[in-house]
Formats: sequence, structure tokens, C-alpha cells
Amino acid sequence: EAKRQPNIEFMGEVPYADLPGWVHAFDVCLIPFIINELTSCTNPVKVYEYLSAGKPVVATRMPELEAIADQVLLADDAPGFVRHIEQALKTTEQDQAKAAVARRAWAAGHSWEARAAHLSQAIAESFPKVSAIVLCYNNLELTKACLDSVERHSLWPNLELIVVDNASSDGTPAWLKQFAATRPWVKLVLSAKNTGFAAGNNLGLEVATGELLIMLNNDTEVSPGWVQGLRRHFDRDARLGMVGPVTDNIGNEAMISVGYTDRADMPAWAASRAVQHAGEQMQSRVLAFFCVAMRRAVYTEVGGLDEAFGIGFFEDDDYCNRARQAGWHLAIAEDVFVHHHLSASFDKLKSSTRQELFEKNKAIYERKWGPWVPHVYRPPTTTE
Repeated sequence: EAKRQPNIEFMGEVPYADLPGWVHAFDVCLIPFIINELTSCTNPVKVYEYLSAGKPVVATRMPELEAIADQVLLADDAPGFVRHIEQALKTTEQDQAKAAVARRAWAAGHSWEARAAHLSQAIAESFPKVSAIVLCYNNLELTKACLDSVERHSLWPNLELIVVDNASSDGTPAWLKQFAATRPWVKLVLSAKNTGFAAGNNLGLEVATGELLIMLNNDTEVSPGWVQGLRRHFDRDARLGMVGPVTDNIGNEAMISVGYTDRADMPAWAASRAVQHAGEQMQSRVLAFFCVAMRRAVYTEVGGLDEAFGIGFFEDDDYCNRARQAGWHLAIAEDVFVHHHLSASFDKLKSSTRQELFEKNKAIYERKWGPWVPHVYRPPTTTE
């Protein structure tokens, strides 16, 4: 029937490369699909092509087009289809130009890249949010290595990285600004003064929005899957409030012997060890805060770190006591390893200054809790 109409011409199949020229010449673009079982489940890709060209579109009322009824003219029958074509043709040149801009803008937000980003965001938001807080004070090269390892090895879609700088003087703030500028999942907190370990971490905890909170020193490098590894332990015990990893360098039972000498070999070695010790944990009285994960419920109940300890020493012992006093359990995850350079900031203090600080904070601790019980190492083992 259509072939009998003098004003209808069939051009046959046109090479895809030639289509832009044809679309440019169109006054109105049509999608005259018959509504049936197939087309009811079809999202016509050509509507995106038409709109990206800024052209008015008239289509039959396909379910997938209902969502963009503000961008296309949908018809329920043949007379309605004709009316919409006439309506599009009667649009003034000025209104047509304005509408074309709106159509192109809409189409630009529906590229494959935009769809992939939307899907990635939806997947990420289906995971519980984890907030990792990295406190920095100078030692820029260590900070770079730490953040690089977090970016490469976290493998957790819904990660919020909060970097707190304690008034570094070695160019760290400027570098961190560049780092955060291209990473929307990174929050940067710049302190005007060196507030110390406890207060610096509190600045990060205050802006954290995750269900799981992790404090991580900037003199560490994490291993593959460390976030999921730490988080998994909380699923086994509803009263487990805080978990720390094992490491190569620390003053308590979290320290283990390691099977690598070159840090480049650490990720592979740590991944292998994680498989060997999957799900294993050691109950502990105190965790070292070079890396510690805790439930938000612990932070809500116990509060932040005690800032009376100033630059550092004993704030982790104090916090662990407060958590245990509130009824929470503490554990070391045997299947999560974090490389630790150990006290990179403290090492820059004179030994006499460090000792004075240690004794001062020990006195603060003992006024609260009685005699301090020194940390212990685990029994020696062969290199793993």
C-alpha cells in the first residue's frame, strides 16, 4: 500500500557510514514500530542516534520510550502518528533550534560510558560503605606508596578514602590536593597544625560516612583484598568490634615472620598467605593502630581517640581498653597482611624526646587504667 503513494520513496538499505548525511537532511525522524511482544521489550537504539542529532522524533508508544516521553512524540494510533508529524513540522525555527540543544544534551548523558558509570555506581552502592582514614605528617614518599597500594589493592567498590594531613611541611598538602582532585572517592582534610595522632584520626572519623571505619598509618602498604579480608571477620561474631591485620613490623603479637625481602614481592606473598590462613583470627587484648578496622557502632558508643595523648603513644592501648570495657571483642586477622615501616614520624624525633613522650603518656594511661601491661610477641615461628 505504501508503495502506491506518490510521496513515499523506498531507498533500500543504506550503508551505515552514509546515514549521518541522511539524518542531517531529515525534518522529522520516525520509529513506526508495530506494538507486539517483541517490540514491547525493545529499546530502540535509533532514538538515541536521532536525539543526538537534535532531530524531533515521532514514535509508536513503545514501553521503553515511555520513560523519555518528554523528548519524543508518542502516538497510540495512525491518526495520532500523523498529527505528531504535522506538529513537529509546524515548529518554528527558533523553537526547533532550542529543542535540538535539549535533545543533544539529553543524548550526551546516555552514552555507553555514561551507562557503564551508572551501572558501576549502582554496583558500588550495593556494597556497604567502608571509610579508610590515612593520617599523614611529612614522609611524602611513604604516603605516595601507601595511597598507591590502597588504590590498587583495596578491591572494594564502595570505598571512601579520607586523607588527613597534619600540617606537613614537605610538599605533602600540595601533592594530596592533586591526588584528591581526580578521585571523587577521596576526601581531603588539611589541618592547620600538627594535632597529633589521636586528634588527627578524629578529624577523619568525624567526616567518615562508612559502616566500617579503618584507621591506617601512612607508613604502611596494604595487600590485595585487605578491606574485604578485615570486613569478613565481623560477620562471624556480632560482638567483634575491632580487627587488625598481621604485619612484619610492630611491637606486639600481630608481628609475624615474612617470606619476602623485596616489597615488590609482598602482594603475591600476602595473597598466598591469606589463602593458607583463610578465616583464622587470634583474640587479642590490644591492637596496634598502624591499621585497625572497627564497626561504626564501636565509634558511636566509645567515641573518638583520647586527644590527651597528643602526638602519640598509648592512645591505641587506651582505645582498646575502652572498647573491651564496653563489651566488644578484639581480634587479629591472620589472613590479612599489611606491610609496616614502623614509626616513620616518630623516628624523626630525638631519642630523648621520644622517651619523654613515652613516659608522659604512660603516666596519663596509668592514671586511667592502672599499671600498663607491656605488649608481647607471639612465639617465634619459621618464616612463612
